[in-house]
Amino acid sequence: MRIQEGDGEMRRTGPALGAVAAAAALGGLVLTAPTASGVGAVASARAAPVTVLALELDEPAGATTAADSSGMGHDGAIGSHVRMNGSYADWDRHPPDAGIYYGAAHLIMVPDAADGSLDPGSGNFSVEIRYRTTDKFGNVIQKGQAKDAGGQVKFQQPKGVISCMFKSPSGQAAIGSKTPLNDGQWHVVRCDRTSSDVTMYVDGVLRNRIRKPTGTIDNKKPWTLGGKFDCDTSDPTVGADSCDYFPGDIDYVHITKG
Repeated sequence: MRIQEGDGEMRRTGPALGAVAAAAALGGLVLTAPTASGVGAVASARAAPVTVLALELDEPAGATTAADSSGMGHDGAIGSHVRMNGSYADWDRHPPDAGIYYGAAHLIMVPDAADGSLDPGSGNFSVEIRYRTTDKFGNVIQKGQAKDAGGQVKFQQPKGVISCMFKSPSGQAAIGSKTPLNDGQWHVVRCDRTSSDVTMYVDGVLRNRIRKPTGTIDNKKPWTLGGKFDCDTSDPTVGADSCDYFPGDIDYVHITKG
C-alpha cells in the first residue's frame, strides 16, 4: 500500500502486523501432495518469507528511536546528527576527507538479533530501501564490515552508482545500478540474495544480476544506516576502513528473510 506524503512524494507503508504473524505461522507448515495412488505424502516444509525489519523512519523531530513495524521488535537508535521530520531521515554531509569520526552520532543503529533473524544466513534475503541524494559517496546501509569473520551486507554509492554486496568467508557477490542515481530524486533499490545469485531492482525494474553463491552470512554486528561504526579517519579514500558517511535522505528500510 502507498500513501501520500505531505511534500507530494509517494511512499510505501510498512507491512501489517497481522500479515507478518500469518507469515511466521506459515513458516512451520508442512505441505502434503497426493501421490499417484492417491495417498498423501509429505512434499516439503518451506519457510514463508517474513519481514524481519521495517523501519518507516517517520518519527518526529527529536526522536531517539526508530520503530520497527515488522512486529519483530528490532528498533533502532537514532544518532544526534540524524534529522527526523515525520516523513524520512536526513543525514548531513561529511566528506571522506573531513577526517572526523562521528561514531553512533551519524548513524541509525539496529542491534544484532540473537536469533539470527537479521542475518542472511544461507537462504533467501532481501533488502529494500527508498533513498535520495545529490552526492556521489557514502555507505548507505550495512551489517558487518570487511574484516568481520561472519561476513557482511553492504549498500554504498561510489560515484553515485549504488551497489549492494553480500560477502561471506566462502563467497562474495556485488552488483551495481550501472548508472548514477544521485539525481536528488527518490529511488527504491532492492537487492535479493538467494543461495545462487544476487539481483538488483531499481524503482521496480530489474537492473542487474550476478549468478554467484555467497555462502553463509551471520555476524554479530548491528545494521547501520548512514555509514559504518568502526572506521579510520586517517584514510581519506573510499576504502574498506575509511569513514565514508552517507549524505542524503532515507525514507524506509525493509528487510525480508525466507
